[in-house]
Amino acid sequence: MAGGRRGLVAPQNTFLENIVHTNFVLGNAQIVDWPIVYSNDGFCKLSGYHRAEVMQKSSTCSFMYGELTDKDMTDKVRQTFESYEMNSFEILMYKKNREYFMFF
Repeated sequence: MAGGRRGLVAPQNTFLENIVHTNFVLGNAQIVDWPIVYSNDGFCKLSGYHRAEVMQKSSTCSFMYGELTDKDMTDKVRQTFESYEMNSFEILMYKKNREYFMFF
């Protein structure tokens, strides 16, 4: 645009611009166990799973829990989903290659 000014940006475009640099999955909250219906490239790169491998798995990402994942924390995650609350967690999870990492 002339003079370096930007035109008006629709709110949904601003939202998309802000989440491009995050790792996320989207789940269907209307179906039992909240199956994943979309995962972005960042999540796939972080987890080591291809998009097709995570589709329809629980969006609690319980498939990424392992022996060192805190059971109390996984219960809190599930309770948050069941009550449709908003919360944040620090939880140890496992990539496809079984390397673990802290997920925030």
